[in-house]
Amino acid sequence: MSADGDKTFYTVTMARVYADQGRNEEAARIYRYLLDRTPDRPDLQRALDDVLAKLPEAPGGWADIAGSVERWISLMLRYNALRKLEQTRLPSEAMDRR
Repeated sequence: MSADGDKTFYTVTMARVYADQGRNEEAARIYRYLLDRTPDRPDLQRALDDVLAKLPEAPGGWADIAGSVERWISLMLRYNALRKLEQTRLPSEAMDRR
């Protein structure tokens, strides 16, 4: 079942089947979908919490990598903004020198 595919089978029963089979990522995906549609269901939230508790934690290295990528993007955006600023300043400075 793809994340972008047909959600006909995104039911509580299907989520439970996946959870019982140890397919916790698929179960979590369905529970999240159901909670988005009916957020006032504490039973779904509890079921999602139970499934998420069974998922392995992501290695700490990924958090470090994500932080580095975010910082790199931020620096690239600042660098590009600085270059644009310098390009707008250069023509006026050249006129001052005349």
